[in-house]
Amino acid sequence: MFEIAGLDLWFNSADHKPPHFHAEKLGEWELRVYFLREKSEMHEKKWGKDPRAAELKKLLSAAEEHREELLREWEQRVHVKIRGLDR
Repeated sequence: MFEIAGLDLWFNSADHKPPHFHAEKLGEWELRVYFLREKSEMHEKKWGKDPRAAELKKLLSAAEEHREELLREWEQRVHVKIRGLDR
């Protein structure tokens, strides 16, 4: 879909809804990016410090621009965990 220098971006193959991907700046922070949401509600910090405003803006803009492709990838690659059924 897209790359951003200095960031690792990935889907977990067995993950939960709503559709999202992970973004990490190695050793500094990790976010979940919920790409179907409005930009102001699109990210959640998993750990670390807050990303710089420019990094976050670039990441969220790219996610917004590539929503349709991200959703297709999510639907093809992610086995959604259903709580209580997966072990």
